[in-house]
Amino acid sequence: MNEQTIYDQILGELTWNDDDECWVSQVQFNLEHRVNITVDPEDDETGAIILMARQYFVKLQNQEEMHIRRCIAEELLANYNDNWNKGENISIHQFIDMIKLEDIVFYANGMIQLFYHDGDLFAGHCIVASIDGQGVYQGAALLS
Repeated sequence: MNEQTIYDQILGELTWNDDDECWVSQVQFNLEHRVNITVDPEDDETGAIILMARQYFVKLQNQEEMHIRRCIAEELLANYNDNWNKGENISIHQFIDMIKLEDIVFYANGMIQLFYHDGDLFAGHCIVASIDGQGVYQGAALLS
């Protein structure tokens, strides 16, 4: 079976994953690390979804991701300091510096999920941030 690929200047080489029925890639997010990209086209036009994904990816690289980390920190810092900190509170800036973007999933309906390594703040639980179809942060949650 031939592997299906799409090359995008921003999102890199997207490869079709038959098992999950989505396009996947790994790209350099900044000088320090790479992120995994998933584009879930459902039954919609793949080109339009990739265009949306690339536009938001560039926006993330241009400080939007820092804003999202701040929103996550504002939402989850009290939980960390009250329940997970082992007796030592951290500041919002320390929280922001500890979490790291690992995966981005773009959905056909415009929704986006950002998956963060928790920096061992929450015993290895993944932090997922949800972004609506207008690019507005909706909230964060811990995943087991």
